[in-house]
Formats: sequence, structure tokens, C-alpha cells
Amino acid sequence: MTKITNTDEIKKAKRQRRKIEIPDPISETMDAVNNLSDAMIDSRLAGDFRLFLTSDKVMGFAVGVVVGNAFSDFVKTFVDLSSGVVQFVYVWLVKGIVNGAVIPWSNFIKSFFTMILIAVSVFALVKLLNLMLVRNPKERFGYNASLAETMEIKKGQQETNKLLRELIELNKSQQNDTKML
Repeated sequence: MTKITNTDEIKKAKRQRRKIEIPDPISETMDAVNNLSDAMIDSRLAGDFRLFLTSDKVMGFAVGVVVGNAFSDFVKTFVDLSSGVVQFVYVWLVKGIVNGAVIPWSNFIKSFFTMILIAVSVFALVKLLNLMLVRNPKERFGYNASLAETMEIKKGQQETNKLLRELIELNKSQQNDTKML
């Protein structure tokens, strides 16, 4: 196994581990784009912008605004649907006429699917940004630092418990040996 010291070689080795069977012209183009994006991301201004874009507060705000707006429209159409159902029941009970046209089903269904599609689009965009821009796993949107720290503490505690069990067993065996003497 050869020792890799050049950063370009390290980046190339990382890409090769994830490489799939792609025709050569496309693969060469992708390598050129990756090298260009690496050069751009390695520059100071682009790096600062990348850190800004991938910060939890900016991403959380953007996701909240976009999905919140879609949810707001959904709630408005739900209110329209509810008032349409109330109007339908009123006309039916008072006038004895069944008029289903007063219930705006189509607007409600459109709004629901729009909200779902926007949420899926935002999810895909965040995944793409995490994949393309984020170099450090701790910078990923959705990274839970307290969960990672808790998992490390739990792992350390399990190792400590294992050592304590071994120490207790060793102590018991020494006590048994002294009793036999």
C-alpha cells in the first residue's frame, strides 16, 4: 500500500472509492468538475461562503421559511374547505338542496400535494448541499453534536464497565485463591 501525501491524490483516492461504472467521457467531465469545485471550495472566500451556506442557523431558517410558507397555504385551503363543508351542510339542512360544488376539494388537494412536493424538494436540496459542499461531517445540516457526544460518552462508559467487570472477576479469583491457601 502506497503512502499518499498530496492533497489532490487524497481527494482522487476518495472519489475512486465511490466511483461507479461511467463511460470515460462522462467520467472525465465529472473529474474535471470535481477538481474545479475542489479548487473553488479550497479558496478562502468560497470556503467562507460554503461555511455560511451550510451553517445550521441559515439552513434551518431557509427550510423553515420555505416549508412554513407551504404549510401556511395548506392551512388556508383547509380553512376554506372547512367553511365549504359548513356551507354545504347549511344549504342541505335549510334549503334541502345537495350542492357538492360549494366544497373546494380541488384547492385543498392541490395545496396538500404542493406542500408535500416542496418539502421533498427542500429535503433533496439539503441532501445535495450536504453531499456537494460539506467537507466535515460536523458541518452537515442535521448533525446532532449532543447526540454524537452522548454516543461517545456511552461508548466510554461501556468500556469502563467492561474493565470494572474484569477487575471484579480478577478480585474474586484472587480472594478464592487466598481462601484455598
